[in-house]
Amino acid sequence: MRNDGCDEVPGTLALALTLWAGAVAAGTRADVFLRLAPEAYAALIAFAIAFAASVVTVDARVRAWLDRRGAQSAWLALSGLAGLAVAAAVDLASATPAGAGLGRFAAAPWAPILLFGVPVTLALAAAAVRALRSGPAGAIRQPASTTPAPRRAAPSGSRTSVGSAAAARARAAG
Repeated sequence: MRNDGCDEVPGTLALALTLWAGAVAAGTRADVFLRLAPEAYAALIAFAIAFAASVVTVDARVRAWLDRRGAQSAWLALSGLAGLAVAAAVDLASATPAGAGLGRFAAAPWAPILLFGVPVTLALAAAAVRALRSGPAGAIRQPASTTPAPRRAAPSGSRTSVGSAAAARARAAG
């Protein structure tokens, strides 16, 4: 018997996100991202965003699990976007030299945000948008039945004659 309950999705996502966040934190602490060429760092960010978004849009079990939590994932996405906006505003307000370029985004506060926060937030936003487009979450669906639906019997008092059927067709034809 096949289990389509998506019971393994939360544990799998928790493990994958923990490993991903740990790798980004370790790389940031060891200044790995500062040593990358700006093009390689930008490509790594683009890959992280594409990978996170594709997991949400391609994997049916993750999609189903997130669809069941439509409002929760939407609020998490909005919270993430708000956090990213606050981090960008704080960084722009700080007195950093203008010539730092992309290298400053590979430093400690930005690398985890760009390599983990942005991809996860955009993936949650994609899931929330998809859930909004597909209709109300948790809509009640009747299970498909293997037996045909019962037919209603015609009322016993109404018998039609050939003449009345022809008249009804003439009225319908216009």
